[in-house]
Amino acid sequence: MDMVLTGVPTAIDTSDVTETATETATEWTDWLAGGVGLAVLIAVYVVMLVAYVRIIQKAGYSGWWVLVGLVPVLNVVMFLVFAFSRWPVLRENERLRSLARYEP
Repeated sequence: MDMVLTGVPTAIDTSDVTETATETATEWTDWLAGGVGLAVLIAVYVVMLVAYVRIIQKAGYSGWWVLVGLVPVLNVVMFLVFAFSRWPVLRENERLRSLARYEP
């Protein structure tokens, strides 16, 4: 099969295409690694951190529990504790329902 393809002339010069693609990829990665990419990454992290704090506060815990997520093994343990324990907000809701007197 090599003998058949050896005599076929190439119609397209691929050297220009690969150089242009490499230059475009380099420009994109330089922008992403630069200050704008870093600012976007920090903004995403801040928004996610605020969302996590809000979720934990709605469950009835302190927002500072988010910091447990930075500790490697403790974060999994605390995730399981939060998942399977009785949330303070649910305990408060049950207490308020038991105190309420409904009159038909």
